[in-house]
Parts: sequence; C-alpha cells; structure tokens
Amino acid sequence: MLHLAVISYSQDLNQNSQNVQIDIPEVAIMDLEAASGTSIVLNIDAPEDAGDPVSFEHAVDSSIWINYSSIRGSANEPSRKITAKIISGTVPGGMRLKVSASNDVGQGGGDMGVNTGEHILNGNSKNIIRNIRSCYTGDGAGKGHYLKYVLELKPGNNKYRQLDFDDATTLTILYTITDE
Repeated sequence: MLHLAVISYSQDLNQNSQNVQIDIPEVAIMDLEAASGTSIVLNIDAPEDAGDPVSFEHAVDSSIWINYSSIRGSANEPSRKITAKIISGTVPGGMRLKVSASNDVGQGGGDMGVNTGEHILNGNSKNIIRNIRSCYTGDGAGKGHYLKYVLELKPGNNKYRQLDFDDATTLTILYTITDE
C-alpha cells in the first residue's frame, strides 16, 4: 500500500495574463549589387589584322549579383521567380544579348531559387531564377546569384553585314521578383 503525504501552503496569488501576437511579414525584395556600380560595358574588339572579323571575346560580364529576401505563405502558395527584360533601347542589328544567372553561392539561408539557363534578352520577360521560397541570399557583391551577360553575333548568314558602329547604344534591363 502506498501512502502519500501532501502538505499544502496557502498564500494569496496575484496572477495576470498577456497575449503576445507574432507577426511575420510577407517579403519579396531583390536588388542588383556589384563591387563598383551596376552599369556595365560590353566591348567588341576591332581586329588586329586586315581581313579578320571583330571579336566578341571581351563582350562578356559577370560582375553583377542578384540578392533577394523572400518569405512566402503556406506550402500551397506559389513560389517566386525573378524575370529580366529590356525596357529601354534595342540590341544593335546582327547581335544578340544573352543573360544567365548562376546557382546561389551559399551565403544566406532557406530555400533558394534555381537558375533556368541562358536566355536571349528582348522586350519579353524571361524567367532567370525560379522556385524561390522563404530564404535570403546575403547582401552585397559576392552573395546570391551572379549574372553573366554575353553579347554575340547572331547565328546565320549575313548577320555581320548588319553591324554598324552608329548603332552603339545603352540598354536598360529590368529585373522583377514576382509570384510564380
């Protein structure tokens, strides 16, 4: 048989309760970062010898980084994507401008987006990063996904004849983070 002795002390209790609300914001922000400004120049090199074509070897840039922060809702809500398109200017005749995003370099946390390969830029939105969930890439150059721009001669016959030094131009490329 088990015997249990209980001693009880009586005292006046003064209790109170409080509600604590926890708010989690919906977040969908991104920006472009670089070590020294986000404007780039893609140079086509003149030939060194008569009879040779211009070279697009140096018409490449990988100095711009995409950083983003995202908090999304429940698992059945859409993930996010980053799109790119030209909103001002036109790629000169005979050429095309391609962009691709790298994989995230791992300086943040959460479920990062994935790159979707290389895309030819024009006035239509191209999905360059998809499946962004709740995550952050880290802020600044060297964090997130770097962008690789490649300017090249369009494939096909007679594209070289379209090159015109008077067509040098400045393009504006718009990047947007949205729900998929």
